[in-house]
Amino acid sequence: MKIYISTDMEGLPGINSWHQVSDKDPRFLNKYLEETLQWVVDGVRASKQNSNVDQILVCDSHALGENISYDFTEYDDRLYLLRGGLRDYYMMAGLDESFSTVFFVGYHAGVGAIHGIMDHTYSSASVHTMKINGMRMNETLINAAFAGEFGMPVSLVIGDHALVDELKDTLQSTVLIETKTGLSRFAAIMRPKNVLKREVIAGVKTALDRTYDKSIKPYKFNSPYELDVEFNSTEMADESMLIPDLKRIDGRRVKYTCTSYATLIQTMLAVVYTARVGTDMGK
Repeated sequence: MKIYISTDMEGLPGINSWHQVSDKDPRFLNKYLEETLQWVVDGVRASKQNSNVDQILVCDSHALGENISYDFTEYDDRLYLLRGGLRDYYMMAGLDESFSTVFFVGYHAGVGAIHGIMDHTYSSASVHTMKINGMRMNETLINAAFAGEFGMPVSLVIGDHALVDELKDTLQSTVLIETKTGLSRFAAIMRPKNVLKREVIAGVKTALDRTYDKSIKPYKFNSPYELDVEFNSTEMADESMLIPDLKRIDGRRVKYTCTSYATLIQTMLAVVYTARVGTDMGK
């Protein structure tokens, strides 16, 4: 059994503002992410499925993907680390059909969520709303559907209360673990560390059992896939029109339709990246 773990930082315990997830503040960078990942590995070790697990690939997926130290792989000989930027499929880089299940660690609510800690969907600077096939998106659902294309389920999600609230009716069989409750975009009530550690370990054990007995089904959208992005300002949409087959809907909104979900993911990333270029225009 191979486990794929995609990590983010905004949904981690102990985190409530941007400076805590950047190299501007080394007091927090790595600390809570690696600590939470250790709890996940502890859960694998405590699971009945432990002897069946031969690889755990951790995909460092916040910002440039340089948040987890290579030294972390010393914690368990089955740990592989994918880090660095400029890669296909970004938060889901390296995923293929050889994996059995997917975990999301430190994930957060989608853009516009009430009291979602640092809420955004793939870009805090440019994306106002993002939909796929008419459904409002967060990064969990976008990435879960990518895993679904390989026929594998997301069996564990660790993130803030607003994210859990967004997922509970959609990923009903997935183990959802709440790290904190937001009071605003940059304030939260943090849950006790030891309580959360026990929940993560128990949650991993349940997630692996559900993976083994196939009681969790992959999450998928139906083809054709339609991506609908509304930007924060018009120059972002102007810049995104460099991408072939994108359609302009209005000043801030674009659409893209295709029959391959992998192509949709790559195009979505291109849309977000080119929009960032637009923010520098006119200065």
